[in-house]
Amino acid sequence: MRLHRLHAAKVGAMLLALAAPCLIHPQSRTPHKQPTMLGHEAFAKAEDFINQTARPLDRALFAFYFAHGSRDAVIAELAKFQNSDGGFASCLESDTRWCGSSPLGAMKALGILTDLGVPASEPHVKAVIRYLLASFDDKHGIWHALPKEANAAPHASWWEVREDTGKCEVESPLFPTAALAGYLQNFSGLMPPGFVKRITESSLNYLAAAPVRMQMPDMESLIELVRLLPPAQSTDAVRKLKRVLAMVVVQDPKQWNSYNVKPLTFVHSPQSPFYPEMEKAVGANLDYIISTQKSDGGWELTWSWEDRDPAAWKLAEKEWRGVVSLENLQTLQAFHRIAQ
Repeated sequence: MRLHRLHAAKVGAMLLALAAPCLIHPQSRTPHKQPTMLGHEAFAKAEDFINQTARPLDRALFAFYFAHGSRDAVIAELAKFQNSDGGFASCLESDTRWCGSSPLGAMKALGILTDLGVPASEPHVKAVIRYLLASFDDKHGIWHALPKEANAAPHASWWEVREDTGKCEVESPLFPTAALAGYLQNFSGLMPPGFVKRITESSLNYLAAAPVRMQMPDMESLIELVRLLPPAQSTDAVRKLKRVLAMVVVQDPKQWNSYNVKPLTFVHSPQSPFYPEMEKAVGANLDYIISTQKSDGGWELTWSWEDRDPAAWKLAEKEWRGVVSLENLQTLQAFHRIAQ
């Protein structure tokens, strides 16, 4: 969405460069600082880390994005998480170890399928759509993140489904419903007439009335929705989300080793509508990612539930480090911060 601005910026830079000798004394010029890059050796270490440590699914995703791997290989690994009811295992989200189906699992799976550009004719898509229609809470117009049965498996405290409300801490009218509304845009033909429009409008209306201080999962869901809507439908939402991000993004690098909203948490490429206002902070955050790669090639996490279940957390941490390391590489690639 920013391509025209980038082109204009390049033209402006060329004109300024041509005019510079007339405007600036040679001694007053300062050399342009080259951005910090993830070098060849560092990238090779990250690749080794993912291939030796990450889940087979994340290894297939790494191959797809960085090594000319096939989409079919990713789908084959993702299919291993799909249950007989068409839903996807909740443990696609590694902070819950429950492998029964849930809208949370469907959200994770559909996010991957959407990014891969998988068509509506794909059987795995049709199956998860059937699951989502069967699990939708029509009375409240939402999906619940997890069922109570998920409590039987090890999980982080924020995924604990309360007996009195039937909800976990993370669930809201926006999470996971708004994200699912985004992923279903391309599959609306598989849904009842007007269904996708209904959940999309309810999410956008909720955003319009919401305070500017929002929870991170709600922002995640809304930003996923907005990126998959046509610009004419997302303009007001983008404007509101810019205000939200201005309020909640932590711009102090000293705080980036904690779990919070960083400049790159929701700005994944220069084409993001939220990039222009945070360009400087994003640059610093990219430098930070490069500087915090560990000696094993991966990146550390900023959260833990080890005190709740040390054995389960050890496995979840291993999986998450693979996920986060892949996400960091994708972000660095999107901003051209990996040495060629």
